[in-house]
Amino acid sequence: MKRKSYIHIAGALALTLSLTSCEDLLLNPIPESVLTTTNAFSNARDIELGVFGVYSRLQSRVPTDFELMEVPSDNMFGEYFAVSPGMDAINTLDVTPTNQKINSFWQATYNGIFRANLILSKIDVPTDYTGSKKDNYMGELKFLRAYQYFDLVRIFGGVPKVTEVLGITDAQNIGRASEQEIYDFIVQDLTEAIDQLPETTVQGRASKGAAIALLAKVQVYRENWAAARTLLERLIAMNKYELLPNYRDLFQLATETNKEAIFSLAYVGGTNGHALSQLLLPNGGVKGYSNVGSRVGRPTWDLHKAFEKGDTRFDQTITDYALIWTATSDADAFWWPYFSKWRVPAEVSTSSGIDIPLLRYADMLLLYSEVLFKLGEKDKALVELNKVRARAFKSADKNYVAADVATDKAFMDKLLLERRLELAVENNRWFDLVRTGRFVEVLQTIEGEYNPSTGKAVPVVRNAQPFMKYFPIPWEQIQLANKNVLTQNEGY
Repeated sequence: MKRKSYIHIAGALALTLSLTSCEDLLLNPIPESVLTTTNAFSNARDIELGVFGVYSRLQSRVPTDFELMEVPSDNMFGEYFAVSPGMDAINTLDVTPTNQKINSFWQATYNGIFRANLILSKIDVPTDYTGSKKDNYMGELKFLRAYQYFDLVRIFGGVPKVTEVLGITDAQNIGRASEQEIYDFIVQDLTEAIDQLPETTVQGRASKGAAIALLAKVQVYRENWAAARTLLERLIAMNKYELLPNYRDLFQLATETNKEAIFSLAYVGGTNGHALSQLLLPNGGVKGYSNVGSRVGRPTWDLHKAFEKGDTRFDQTITDYALIWTATSDADAFWWPYFSKWRVPAEVSTSSGIDIPLLRYADMLLLYSEVLFKLGEKDKALVELNKVRARAFKSADKNYVAADVATDKAFMDKLLLERRLELAVENNRWFDLVRTGRFVEVLQTIEGEYNPSTGKAVPVVRNAQPFMKYFPIPWEQIQLANKNVLTQNEGY
């Protein structure tokens, strides 16, 4: 049992990595191979393959991140399904340390961190790097490690800080670092990654802009407003990113590579795809798109009614009426609201090829608006906020005016509303509620499933309490560590 702790937190001396045989290495993996410390990482090619193994770990985890990052919020609700045990407890914020969802998230994320640590420990071995490749790989690894630590610290608070490959005994004795220590390490990694990453790269790989954007977001979470402003203005000054004219194009196969996507995870349907589309589609699938669906996470009526008429983001985010895969040509769609943001045609229903953007320019503009507001520049903040809103309504007619944001609370209300609508099902809402101290007030009871025949929504009782801002440390991880090493969060 103790050996398992080493695997979950720090990894093992053998690492399973996805290898590839052509230039688009992130998109077309070949069967997995085992690289060990005795036969691997002797040349630059091995290092690159190791880097892809870190991306692969993140690719496999992110499609189910909504379970911990959207379901607890007022955007989504879920229930128990055979494919998703533990969802019912997350749905009601009645999460215990034995919940398998949080344990799986912990395992997957630390596995990704271990992979990054292992490759970084071997980065000096090869002597055949060309140009700036060594620095680039180091930058990618630090970016990916920082990204995963950012997820961990937001979900659990202070967590074990593992920065190198450890032996079993050492791994068993690693306790939790403070939040401040984890955030400081994230900042360090990203600061170094900014200097090491290239400005331009292929879809699916980290760039200088991605590291700047992520560091800016981290500084917003830390409320380091001046530092966040400097980073966001640096990102904007790069003139590499812009809002797409049409919101819909962000989530279409033909336009998934675009100037708004600062960092995306790349997928190929049927080859290296993901199940996010299928997990959110209704049972019975959707005609023309997929022959199966799980509808594990469902749109709340609370989110539904937050969209104003004419907001183009609604149709891309939620579809109210479902026409199942087997429906005849004369069949009528029926009321069965589902999230359609990630809905694209898929030959293999559980292997969608739509890329998943993790950092978008619209997100950065909204963060920039928040930063300017916090620094006392409300007029400039309103301009940035309205850039995103004008795209949503395809005109400036619905832009906010000074009277709409007359008080500080009113401004933050509008800002968080726009973040909610713009970034729905992109794993930001729960964190936005927590970091702004609103989650207890908002998440008492929300409106879940809506019945159009009665005109009423079914209440979902959350009864959020202050300690719930963090999920419990998984019981399995506490047991696998040495006694009293890994402590539990307050309230659990």
